[in-house]
This record gives sequence, C-alpha cells and structure tokens, in this order.
Amino acid sequence: MANVFGTGTTGQTGSQTGGSNNQIVVARARAALEQLKQQTAAELGIQNYDQQYKGDLPSRVNGSVGGYMVKKMIAIAESQLAGGTTGQF
Repeated sequence: MANVFGTGTTGQTGSQTGGSNNQIVVARARAALEQLKQQTAAELGIQNYDQQYKGDLPSRVNGSVGGYMVKKMIAIAESQLAGGTTGQF
C-alpha cells in the first residue's frame, strides 16, 4: 500500500526504502514553490539562495527557509479554506 507521505509502503520511511519523500505532489506547482523559496530566503536576508551550495550554509539557515515556507503555505491554505482566494506569498 502506498504511503501518502513518500514513495515507500505504509510503515516505511524514505530512508528505509532508499528514496526521497520530498516529492512535489502537483507537478505544476514546482515553479511556484521555487518562487516561494527564493522570496522567503530574501525576506530572511539570504541573497542568491538559488545559486548557493546549500551544503555551505548552516542547517539552521536552510531549516529557517523551509520553516517559513511552511508557515506561508499554511496561511495560504487557511485563507482559501475560509473563502479567500489569495495566492500571494
């Protein structure tokens, strides 16, 4: 049975199956997610985030970008569920 969080079967994680569970569910959203990532990094004061080797950045920096992206995506989803139509980041 497929796991909704990754490519493994239920009860297995991505590391156990050798795959990554960082897959984009809606392929057309890839560009919007990249834009959101760049905008979030810029708001955190990280310039040229897309051109940097992420291994040279502290995990706290990369985690902050991802964490703030999640906050923004939750705000967008809540707005849409409440009847708003904002697609703004």
